[in-house]
Order: sequence, then C-alpha cells, then structure tokens
Amino acid sequence: MPSVYRPRRPRASPLWQILHHAWGEFLATYEHCHRKAHGPLRRDTVAVVDHFYRCGDLSAGFTRLQCPDCGHEKLLAFTCKGRHFCPSCHQRRVRSTGHWIGHTLCHDVPHRQFVFTMPRPLRGIFRKRRHLLDLLFRTSIETLRDWFRTRLELPDGQLAAVAAVQTFGDYLVFHPHLHVLAATGLYDRDGTFHELPVESLEPLAELFRHRFLAVLRAEKLISEKKLRQLLAWKHSGFSLDAGTRPVRTAVGRQQLAEYLLRAPFSLEKITWIEKTKRVIYRSRTSWRTKRNFQVFTATGFLAAAVEHIPPKNQHTIRYYGRYSNKSRGLEVRPWRPTIDPAAPHTVPAPPKRSARNLRPLWRNLILQVWGADPLICPCCRGLMRPRGRLQRPEEIQFFLRLHGMWEGILDIPPPPDPPYDIDTMEPLPMEPLPWERRRQFASSSARSAQVEWQAPELPLDDERILVLDADPAPPDEFP
Repeated sequence: MPSVYRPRRPRASPLWQILHHAWGEFLATYEHCHRKAHGPLRRDTVAVVDHFYRCGDLSAGFTRLQCPDCGHEKLLAFTCKGRHFCPSCHQRRVRSTGHWIGHTLCHDVPHRQFVFTMPRPLRGIFRKRRHLLDLLFRTSIETLRDWFRTRLELPDGQLAAVAAVQTFGDYLVFHPHLHVLAATGLYDRDGTFHELPVESLEPLAELFRHRFLAVLRAEKLISEKKLRQLLAWKHSGFSLDAGTRPVRTAVGRQQLAEYLLRAPFSLEKITWIEKTKRVIYRSRTSWRTKRNFQVFTATGFLAAAVEHIPPKNQHTIRYYGRYSNKSRGLEVRPWRPTIDPAAPHTVPAPPKRSARNLRPLWRNLILQVWGADPLICPCCRGLMRPRGRLQRPEEIQFFLRLHGMWEGILDIPPPPDPPYDIDTMEPLPMEPLPWERRRQFASSSARSAQVEWQAPELPLDDERILVLDADPAPPDEFP
C-alpha cells in the first residue's frame, strides 16, 4: 500500500534547531575557537548555511499548485538547492544523479567501486588547501588505468570511471579519500570491452602508495625524511578496497553511485538537547573510543559540519575515459558474457535520450521514495497544476495570513561583536582574554624595565617640580 506523501517541516529538523540556537555564537567565536583546527571560514560556506536556513520555509516563497477540477490548492515551498549541508536538497541530488549514473551513463558491463585512502599524517595537508585534492584524483585514476593496461596488455586501453571525493569519516572527522566507480576492464580503439577477472589488489595498493608519496614529494608537500619514514612503515596506512565481486545490474550501479555522492551526516543520527546545548551524534562503534556516539557542543558540531562544504566551483565528482564528456555517445557493439576469456567483449551504446529525460524530476523522485504522487489532488484525485509563484515578501505575508498559515520569518540572531568584517570576511583584532592581558602587561613591564629608568616628577603649587629620585623597583619575577 503506498504511503502518503507529507511535505517536510524544516523548522522541526534537529539541524535547523542547532543552527537557530547556535549560529550567532558560532560566527562570534569561530576565529578564536575553531580557525586553528578547521581553517578560515569562507564566504561561500556562510552563504550556503544562510540559504539552508530558508530552505522549505513558506515565508521565503512558494509555488501554488491548484487542481483544475475541484479548486483544491497546495503550496510547494522553495528549496535552497545546496549541497553537502542541506540534507533534503543534497539527497535529491544524490537520487537524481545516482539514477542517471546507474541507468544512463554506465554501460552494461561489470563495475566495481575502488576506495583509495591515505594515512592519518598526510590528511592535514588537504585540510586548509582543498585544491590539492586534485593530486588525489589524478594519482588514483592514473594508477588504476595503468594497472588495468598492464594486466590486460592493452597499452592504449581506455578506462570508464566516475570518481567522487569525500572529506568526511565517522563522527564528521576530516578523512579525505576517493571513491571510484569503474568498469572492471578497458576499451580498445574499436570499442571492444576487455574484462579483467577478480584478483588480489595488493599490487595496485602498493603502486598507489609509491606514486602518491612521489607526487607529494615532487610538490614539496612532504620532506625527504618524512618520505623515507612513510616508506619504512610496516603498515603503510594506505588502503584500497574494491569489494568481493563486481556488480552487473543497473540497480547495483545506482546504489554504488548514491554511496559515492552521500551527504557527510544524517539527520537520523542527530539528537539535539536544547537545555544543555549539546548534540549527540550516533554512528557505528568507534575503534578509538569504544562507543557508538559522540557528544558535541552546538558550535563544535557546526564547525565539524561546515568543514565538509566544498569550496565554490570545486568539482567533487569527475568523469574519466569512456564516461567523460568527450567520449560519451561513441558507438560500441553489444556485450555478452562468455566463458571463453579469449573471446572479445563489447558494450552497447547508451540509448539516445533528450536532455530533459536524463535525470528524474522531483515528482518522479517522490514517487520512488514515498510511492505516492505529490501532484495528485487529495480531494478528487485529479492532477494539480502550477498556478503561480509568490516571491515578494508583502505578497507572501498577506497570502499566508489570509489562510492562517503565517509563522513569521525567524531571523538568525546576529553574532555579538563579530570578530570579522561581514563584507570582506577578514578577521578583526579581538580583545585579549584576562590571562592574555596579564601576559601582555608583564611583557610590557619587562620591556620598560630594560629601558633607561626615569624618576617620576610631581608638580608643586609654586610652579616647582619635585623629582622623586629613587632606585627603580625590581621587576616581578612571577607576573
């Protein structure tokens, strides 16, 4: 029996509650408490969070859907279309892009997911310089392609892969790694697909380890001493996982693609305790803490969450080889699995579709998840149609008040005395803390004691000056 689709209530979300109660404090204390660990707070990150605050809120605008038969109306609120922070909008992107990758982009050949990870001492290199993740993309793809070419003896073989970078691990820790959804084989110049049988990945992992360290050394990101230390480790810290067997169905490819594009955190794992201003995040049992939850302060959770918002215009998913923009649509012959390994394997060309049908629409996604059509009128079962859009604040407020649906616009409280310029996002000098003031006073006293001492002077009534001549007081040994 299909379930009933109910629009989400964004203000009931625990993430919205955390943001509403702690965003001002977060902005006020970020430079002093979180900048050293997470790097500078970017303007595009603040813009993404501000847009999420209005996502799904009728007070920010909506589209009127009306049934032409009975006149019943439904309001569809605007979304922020953000990624990596808004769970609803990001999940919609995951669903649509994953379906397109699994059913349209990928050819009907076996695929595997390769996960390239690096040891903990190297992860800090990419924390404050996200553009260096291009090195991880390039090294991983070139290593995988060269390994396929060597095993299949195809020096000109072409790879077919989709790669996506993830910067998060369990409990929102910074853990950059690369997921690659690749066909388990190569294409020759004639479009013939040569499948590689499942075998051990230890040589591939060792090749990736040496190449990645060589690239970091060539870019002068690690020293020669550090390079020798990492190569001498018995357990290198590099790992490569590709599962036990390849997937051969479109549904399996879609599931792998959705895992590549998943969000950094899940709303189901968040518990917001407003009384204590704490966030409990539940996940798998950690081998380090031996528990399945982590307690954050509200500002600490926001700092860990916004760290995984990619910089503006950075591509977190890339397409290579046969799946690149240049090679899509090249005709290849149908592929049929055969027992004889010497027989040629070919792959069918993807069906030609219009640009409108490449990705499922919002209505189709709701049908997949809820099993109910959001455009069906609940009164007469007719098909509802868009009637108009309300975007002007005065029109929105008048319409919602007329129908008793006005909740008001809840503004995020402004941060008290922000330590940065709102326009330039440059940090401003902060007032020193009490112990810092004492330290500055002590250092200034010590400097003044080193300068030639001058006796204090006291003016008298008869225009005379009394000089208080005496030895200077010794500096305080323990200020």
